[in-house]
Amino acid sequence: MKRFSNTALAVALTVGLAAQTQAQVQSETLLTDVTIVDVAEGTLAAGQSVLIRDGLITGVGTDVGAGRAAMRVDGNGGYLIPGLWDSHVHIFSSATEPDTALPLYLIHGVTGIRDMGALWPIAEQQALQTRIEAGDVLGPRLILAGAWVDASPGSWPGMFLADTPEQARAVVAQIAAEGWAAVKAYSMLDEATYLALAEAAHDAGLSFVGHIPERVALGTAIDAGQDGMEHFGRVAMACSTDETRMLTDLRDAMAGGADLRRVFEIMASRNRIILETWDNALCNTVLARMAGAGMQVSPTLVVADFYTGNWPAPEAPRMQMIPEVVREAWGRPDFRLEAMTDEVRALATDSIALDRRTFLMAHRAGVPILASTDASFANPYLFHGFPLLDELDLYVEIGLTPREALYTATVAPPRFFDLADQDGTIAPGRRADLVLLDANPLDGLATLRHPRAVIAGGRVLNRAALDRLEATLLEHGE
Repeated sequence: MKRFSNTALAVALTVGLAAQTQAQVQSETLLTDVTIVDVAEGTLAAGQSVLIRDGLITGVGTDVGAGRAAMRVDGNGGYLIPGLWDSHVHIFSSATEPDTALPLYLIHGVTGIRDMGALWPIAEQQALQTRIEAGDVLGPRLILAGAWVDASPGSWPGMFLADTPEQARAVVAQIAAEGWAAVKAYSMLDEATYLALAEAAHDAGLSFVGHIPERVALGTAIDAGQDGMEHFGRVAMACSTDETRMLTDLRDAMAGGADLRRVFEIMASRNRIILETWDNALCNTVLARMAGAGMQVSPTLVVADFYTGNWPAPEAPRMQMIPEVVREAWGRPDFRLEAMTDEVRALATDSIALDRRTFLMAHRAGVPILASTDASFANPYLFHGFPLLDELDLYVEIGLTPREALYTATVAPPRFFDLADQDGTIAPGRRADLVLLDANPLDGLATLRHPRAVIAGGRVLNRAALDRLEATLLEHGE
């Protein structure tokens, strides 16, 4: 299977150097006169100072001081929040994708990302991760959770493949040896292989996340201890009184040797069945089970925009900040759109509305949500950086409060990833990944669109530096 090998990050380093006047390595930085936003509690603390030393917060309060050599940043009463996370991205789908992706995340206040599947060898992903942590490359914190496992021949290049329980156990041993953060299940695994994968992941001490395979019930995934599920559509399907029949139809077809066209037809027919058989009482039961199990969900609701043709105009800034070759690729026919049947297109509005209704029920039932987008050069119009703010706005539109939406991108991710130095709070001992805003985000999320400053690993990018990053990307996008 083809994997890209990347030996230099020329543009990323150029972009980083362009911002070094405001992203210098400082032993100490003192932020003064900021209002700290406690996203978990929904409270504000005005007139605070925050001392950062070697990338960590070492002091918070009204009377925090610093040495004479410290860099001082006057917050002018701005609102300080923990840095944002996008919990489902793909930054390694082309040889130079990080060159664009990393600065785009920082521009939008995203200081942490979880990569969920790559075409780069794991050693080169880890090399970039190390360079970011060392400060050699300016970028968000990077969690490498893209050890995706599928049945042969694999839905994407570069996947781990397993068609039997024995192969699943061997694959998990390799994943653990290579140093991945998680095992990711993918769509075409059969149930026996999936269950063996789950057991082996847990035995190896690895988080078990990913798709709910198309032949596996959501309830089975809960029982198997799947820690996190990617995308939201399978939740609505589990709320259908015909979930078992839909699974059986696909199992029988694949057992009988159905070709890929027939498999896609069966999967596409589920939309109508779900709309006709979705049951509120059943849904409440399913969601209560998910919440009780602590199964995290990365909804990626913004993906629907791609399928419904809600694409930005060619002259939109987000289009101009990506390489021309990517824009050209996105303009070509896409296999996913071509696989959509007339019925799927006709039902799209109703299907999306049902997903959103179910999402709000899931939130109210206590199902943990991780804000996520599926951003990738391989996924047309799912940009790096921009869509996370779109996703959060969508959560508010659906019915979450601004604080609840912000929680999914600041507090929930680092706690799920079990990071020793991050938990979504601004406190001593925590990593200095922060965003300074002009207005209170608890009153509305529009202020996230234009941060006053972004601090990544203790490095301060003020508004002028962020503007320079944007200008550099626009220049390279021409």
